[in-house]
Amino acid sequence: MAMDGSFSLESALERFLARCPKLQSSPKFVLLTKKGNALTQDEVVKALVELFVHPNYTIPLMGCFRPIAQKIVDKAVELLRLVPNLRSNSDRGVVEVGKDRDLNEVENVIEFYSGTGRGLDLHELVCLAFCRALELAPFFWGSIVGYFEFAPPPFERILMGPKVSDLCVEVGTRVLLVVGVSYRLLLVKYDFFSKLQNWSCFLDLVEQSANFDMHNSTSDTVEVIADIRWCGLQIISLILKLSCKATENLGITDEDAFSCLLRWEEFCQDVSFESSGWYVESSRLKGLVSLDGRNVYCQKSCLQSSSQCYDIEPQTKRQRDERSAGDPFVVTSAVKESFKMMLSAVKEKWPVLLYGPTGCGKSALISKLSQDSGN
Repeated sequence: MAMDGSFSLESALERFLARCPKLQSSPKFVLLTKKGNALTQDEVVKALVELFVHPNYTIPLMGCFRPIAQKIVDKAVELLRLVPNLRSNSDRGVVEVGKDRDLNEVENVIEFYSGTGRGLDLHELVCLAFCRALELAPFFWGSIVGYFEFAPPPFERILMGPKVSDLCVEVGTRVLLVVGVSYRLLLVKYDFFSKLQNWSCFLDLVEQSANFDMHNSTSDTVEVIADIRWCGLQIISLILKLSCKATENLGITDEDAFSCLLRWEEFCQDVSFESSGWYVESSRLKGLVSLDGRNVYCQKSCLQSSSQCYDIEPQTKRQRDERSAGDPFVVTSAVKESFKMMLSAVKEKWPVLLYGPTGCGKSALISKLSQDSGN
């Protein structure tokens, strides 16, 4: 985006490919980069429309092509309308899942999933993409409503009645994604999604998860089932308008609930750095470049920070010893990712808001950050 509010397709494509290096060798993007100033908006939209659905590219695409993102979303909805079945996977699609090539190698996502009979899997990727897009730019809402006029609800897989007792880690992770995205969409647009269809299927899901044999399962499976149950409880409490006290006796301990909450917040942080980068003061953005006589933001370093974490330079041993005189701060697995993201945000001089119940470690986290940064 230029200083005067103008938009350069060429520079936007350059930033996007810098953030998504796996696409740099793609023939269609090689061709687009060679066009230079002759690059047209229709060509860019056509190249990006199916990548919008790809979980690895939704966020950087939104960040680099905001002015034309609405056209990309509208075109994606048009293509999805042509998919014959978004409610289930065919037997052929189920068989091919194990033989599926890595999704990272797929660019034509809609064509790939539709061609292999995996309409339901495609629908769930679309819901995740829409969820992220709504949080970054709520003005896409009209296009998303148009999609759900012909598509099933985001929790179609739950309506099909999966048995929690049969869930392995791989299948459970897929169900967890559906539950998490459904809850996320419900939080973003409650009035619409709460009336979309009957959410009572989550009552059955929570009940089944309560009867799951945790003792004879791996730690990964236990974690997935716990997260499914926690998200299901949050959905039920929203739909039925239950108070916190009403859900206290539903069989999940405070410790488990807090662990699930941390993992949920991590799941929702996928758009945090991107949205923060959109509101960074222009005076703090460095590296302006000139393209064809126009000043354009060089956002590469800012936007790439969403997928990187930077270490703050260590202080001297004397300072560290002086500040570590009190109780030591132990970075457990539960707070490791939050601490890394906070370090990255401070390095980029972005504002940080810490929130949580009393005693959860907010002050200790700030103290640890102060020690490591020498402040």
